[in-house]
Amino acid sequence: MTNDRNATGDTQNECSWCQRTLRADETAACKACGEKMCDDCAYTCEACGAEVCESCEHSCHGCDSTCCDDCIRECDMCSNQVCFDCGRTCAACDARLCDDCAAACVACDDYVCDDCRSVCENCGEILCGGCVEWDDDYGYCPTCMENIRKYPEYSRERLERMRSHSHMFTVGLEIEINGGHDHDMLKGNPLIAGYCRDGSLWDGGMEYQTDILFTTDFDAISMLVESIRTESDEPERAGGHMHVRRTRRQTASRWYWALKGLTDQQARHLNMRHTTGCRWCELRHGDYSGKDTAVNDDHDDTIELRTFARWDETTAHRLTPALEWAHHMWRYFESHELYQLKTAGIMRESARSAYATPRTTPAMRLAVRKED
Repeated sequence: MTNDRNATGDTQNECSWCQRTLRADETAACKACGEKMCDDCAYTCEACGAEVCESCEHSCHGCDSTCCDDCIRECDMCSNQVCFDCGRTCAACDARLCDDCAAACVACDDYVCDDCRSVCENCGEILCGGCVEWDDDYGYCPTCMENIRKYPEYSRERLERMRSHSHMFTVGLEIEINGGHDHDMLKGNPLIAGYCRDGSLWDGGMEYQTDILFTTDFDAISMLVESIRTESDEPERAGGHMHVRRTRRQTASRWYWALKGLTDQQARHLNMRHTTGCRWCELRHGDYSGKDTAVNDDHDDTIELRTFARWDETTAHRLTPALEWAHHMWRYFESHELYQLKTAGIMRESARSAYATPRTTPAMRLAVRKED
């Protein structure tokens, strides 16, 4: 700002603001605009010590300190001005921020602007792009992600046992639960290796993945499933998946014919849905890929049977027969080289084993002894 009176020679020794005649020792001039000032009208920048006039003085929005033009900056998100001590910088885009517009990431304390921040889907805490953890299209903070997702961690002892017996039957289950249930009980069970959210499940529903299971675990996993109680008006939204060990003789087409050989009644007895027209497990010959087919051949180490309905206290009595049927058919396939079996023979064997619930057949007892 320039005082008009300064244009004449009569005001050369006057303060540009109060028009008082300057003393001989009052020689201050504004650092920014050069106007002369008396001591009472001068402002001192608290950052660098420079003297500025009223027009060139700035007050920090954060701490109210006086600053000159060089020691203040404007927030890129609003019109607030802040000193260097109170200013923040977005860790993602380097935007200059005031305290009102800056938010600290709950995980690393870095500041982020509105455009660069994420919000935990579960607790609402602010996250920077480097700390947000994604599950499908939902972002979570590390703390909440621990409760929402744990990638399967398979027991080293079980892995070594499986790898040391190349013809041993092993199986894994995916247990979906729709609605409220005892999360801690399942997460803390030694047979559970991992868990995650599933977009098809509502009201706190989760999917749990078991550790590698052997025939000796059938009773224990059945007891665990029997303890699952759900609080949901639609528990049937959940399903169950069974992963059987893949070998050269285990093929998706063989398992297709095994499922095809079951009657509607036998399928229900084994908690299977592929005979009911369920859209999530259609039995399609030659189509063994994806999340809507009864036999999924997409996995490197297993063949996935997606036909099962939910596993909980209402269906636990069907789990052991289903596991025993899978064990029997796996052994049946393993004992026949590729192209030695005809589809009719596979279907007959599947129906026979499902009817017999072959827990104590001589073939299975012999197979268990060989495994040991």
